[in-house]
Amino acid sequence: MYNDQISNDKILIMAAEATRCMAPESYGKGKALYDRNRVKWVKIFGPRIYSMVDDGKMYTVIIHIEDFSHSTCTCAKKQLCEHIAAVFIHYHDPWLMENELLPKANLTKSKKDHLQNPPLHLKPPTLQGAPDMEGPVELWYDYFKNVYSRLRESRKRPSQSYSDFFASELYFSARLYDEFIDVVSVYSQSWPSLNRVLYRFHSDLFFMDMLENQIKDVKPSYIDKYQLEEIWHDFMESLAAILSSKQKEKYQPLFQMFLQKAIEVIRERLFQVKTPLFDWLMIYRLMCVTLFDACLKKETLYLEELLLKLKPNQQNYYYAVLGLASLRLAANREDDALSVLQKLKEKRIDDMVFYLEYFAGAREWDKLLVWVSWLAVDIKGANAVVFEAICEYCLQAVENSKHGQEFIKLIRSWLPRSLDCYADYLLEEDLFREWVELNMTYRGYTWDNIDKDVLRLIESKEPAVLIPLYHQWSAMLIEGKTRKSYQAAVRLLKKLRALYNKNKAIKEWNTFIYSLAARYPRMRALQEELRKGKLIS
Repeated sequence: MYNDQISNDKILIMAAEATRCMAPESYGKGKALYDRNRVKWVKIFGPRIYSMVDDGKMYTVIIHIEDFSHSTCTCAKKQLCEHIAAVFIHYHDPWLMENELLPKANLTKSKKDHLQNPPLHLKPPTLQGAPDMEGPVELWYDYFKNVYSRLRESRKRPSQSYSDFFASELYFSARLYDEFIDVVSVYSQSWPSLNRVLYRFHSDLFFMDMLENQIKDVKPSYIDKYQLEEIWHDFMESLAAILSSKQKEKYQPLFQMFLQKAIEVIRERLFQVKTPLFDWLMIYRLMCVTLFDACLKKETLYLEELLLKLKPNQQNYYYAVLGLASLRLAANREDDALSVLQKLKEKRIDDMVFYLEYFAGAREWDKLLVWVSWLAVDIKGANAVVFEAICEYCLQAVENSKHGQEFIKLIRSWLPRSLDCYADYLLEEDLFREWVELNMTYRGYTWDNIDKDVLRLIESKEPAVLIPLYHQWSAMLIEGKTRKSYQAAVRLLKKLRALYNKNKAIKEWNTFIYSLAARYPRMRALQEELRKGKLIS
């Protein structure tokens, strides 16, 4: 019979896993075994159910309550067999009856008849307060809150001190995620894909919101960072599924209803004072540029009114401006977006990359040029990742727009930080002499760290331009004043001699190498290496 050591949530999780991974044939055979009272002994120990099933021979079954697919049996099939199904049904069927999940008409039938179809053929039972696929979304959140509270309550350990409990709760809150999603997803498995995607998106969003609420002012380092990464990854996947849905336009009213709730939750997180666990600014701006007109106008009006109440030095003012700029981009009001951003007394270049990425993705190079020019001074001080991304956008513009030279001027203005970017452009355009001059001026690459394939390319096309650079590099190696640096200098000088020979300038080479040897008469190791390399006699 039903054993109250297994919680309702765990029963639902097992049912969801059985639906997902067990073949209907195995379930049917298991139902027959259960109906013939072949489940002889069951016992729960911790997270597992141990049982004996009589099927002509006695088989030992071990069911993993929290990971049903890994349940095992001593029969030949080993996993997901009819014996495992029989033990599962031993708990699941009476639980259904006790919780009044079956229609009353069925309750009067015999145990054999009341569940003829396996759960993978049944629409999930409807509990009072359970979510409906058409919403409203507020009821979804009520249901999420109820499940989340029950799961959290089940994790509490009153014997702990407050400080120990609080720290462990912070850790386990993130770990609750998989269990929470398993429970709330049970009801959406038979829904149409569009409703199911929206439901999963809000499930993830709710959990992230609760996690932010729970930690309050505690540093995120207390939370399991790997679980946070999993939550973030799952959320971004569900967000991408929504934003890329081909059914958005067809079911616009449905999307507007569900996205309006999302934007309100995300906005509240955006304006929180404490350090967030998740990048709510990114989420908010991604939502802004994909909203429908009705949501777009409503959110724009909200932020415009909010800005009138805030002072420019407030943190919320800064984020409201960033959000409003994103909304105006979505409404094709780029000039207005730039105008509102220019009101900021200070700006973080990391927060501006979103807009540059937006224009680059839309291939709107004219607008990208305006915005990059506005941010040119700030870009030079950006962190390495952001700086590299912006340079990449500029190179795309050079290749694809009529403003190529304007973008190149900007890249040059960021030297020496933009050396790699500018050097790549010069190589792409076969501007080898300019490439050499760049490296000699800024000493960006050395003989030790240069990509030798680049040198081979230049040697094959315009070898003479490398002569001054090889002179500079060999001098730098000699100044290293170690046996190893002298050996590297000799290898490079041999290449330099080959370049002189190609240009039929052997006389100039002889003059150079003997003057070099004469310049360092007391460097015995250098003289030895020059002789070993047969550069001097």
